[in-house]
Amino acid sequence: MGKIPSYMFTRRFLFLTVLFIVMFSILFLQLYSPFSTTYWFEFDHSYKMLGTLTMYAFTVLFLLASKVLLIHLHSRYEIGIWGLILFSVSEVFIVSVIYVSITILTLQNDNSPLFLFPRAFFCIFLIMLIPYIIAYLFGYAKGFKIQSENNTFRPSGTLIVSIHDNKGNIKLSLRIMDILYAVSEDNYVKVFYEQDGELKNSMIRTTAKNIEDDLEGQITRCHRSYLINIAKVKFFNNDRDNLYVILDHEGINPIPVSRSYRDTIATLLSK
Repeated sequence: MGKIPSYMFTRRFLFLTVLFIVMFSILFLQLYSPFSTTYWFEFDHSYKMLGTLTMYAFTVLFLLASKVLLIHLHSRYEIGIWGLILFSVSEVFIVSVIYVSITILTLQNDNSPLFLFPRAFFCIFLIMLIPYIIAYLFGYAKGFKIQSENNTFRPSGTLIVSIHDNKGNIKLSLRIMDILYAVSEDNYVKVFYEQDGELKNSMIRTTAKNIEDDLEGQITRCHRSYLINIAKVKFFNNDRDNLYVILDHEGINPIPVSRSYRDTIATLLSK
C-alpha cells in the first residue's frame, strides 16, 4: 500500500476517527445486543446507565490520549502500515480490558474475566474494525490527493511545494528553490524562505516530521530541531567538536548539525 500519508497522523483526522467510532458503536450495539450474552448497556436502570456512561467516558478519553501518543510517535519515527495495524489492535485490547473491568467492578457481574474478555474483544474488534477501515481508506485517498498537490510544476519548470498544518490545511506554497531552512519550536515549525531577495518566515502549527513528509527529498534534517535545503548550503564545518552549516543567504546564523546527521549532510553535499 506504500507509505502512509502524513494527513492520517493529523489531530483533525484522528480525532474525527474517534468520533466516528463512538457513533458507529451506538448503532452496532443496538444490532448486536440480541445475539450477546454479556451485553448490558442501557439507560433504563440507574446503575446500568452509570456503567454505560462510565464505559463510554473512559473509552473516549483513552482513544483521544492514544491518538495524541500516535501523533507523537509518528513525529519521531516513521510508522508504517504494520505499525499502524499493531497500534490499532493494541487499542482494541485495552478497550476490552476497560469493558471487562467496568463489567465486573461497576455492575458486579458474576462471570469470570476469562469468560468475558474473549467475548468483549470480539465485539469491540468488530466495532472498531469497520470504522477504522472506512476512515483509513478515506485518509489514504485524501492524503495522496494532498501529496499530489505538492508535486505541481509551473510552466517555467520550477517545482512548487505546499506545506500543511496539523489539520491538513495548506498554509504555505512556494518554490522549493526559495526555501532555506525550518526550525521546530514546541508545537510549531518556523519556515524561512526567500521572497524578492528578502528573508521571510512563516510559523505553522505542525511538526518537523510533517514538514519532512511534505517536502520529502527536498529538505534534509540536520539536527533534531532543524531542517535545511541542502541546495542552499555554501559552507559545512565538519569539525567533530563544532558541526554547523552556513546557508547562501545573508542574515542567517550558522545552523547546528548533530553528530548523528553529520555523515548524511556530508554525503549529500558531496553529490
